[in-house]
Amino acid sequence: MLINDLSYLEEIAENNTISGGVLVGVTADALALGDPSATLTDTTATVRMLGNGGSMGKGHGIAVAIGDDVSAGVNLIGVGDSVKMKIKEKYFPNKDMLVVRGFVMVKDKP
Repeated sequence: MLINDLSYLEEIAENNTISGGVLVGVTADALALGDPSATLTDTTATVRMLGNGGSMGKGHGIAVAIGDDVSAGVNLIGVGDSVKMKIKEKYFPNKDMLVVRGFVMVKDKP
């Protein structure tokens, strides 16, 4: 089908940004071997819109492993105009315990 009369259509000649934002992701893993052994992981990620049209996201995670042979990690993902990440790892040899903490903060300008 061919339509010859398109006079009722209007032209749009301007560009408008209709989307934007931030991406925040946090994962935590822990492995412990031996008897006794224990693991704990916890993550939180939140994103909110700001009044000026921008957005901000935060995330944090913790991984704890206790045992004879331990492994733990926190992985952070942040996408936006400004990204800050920090991971701290601490091993306590007298308790056979490994603690890993991570934090990410992401900001998107309007």
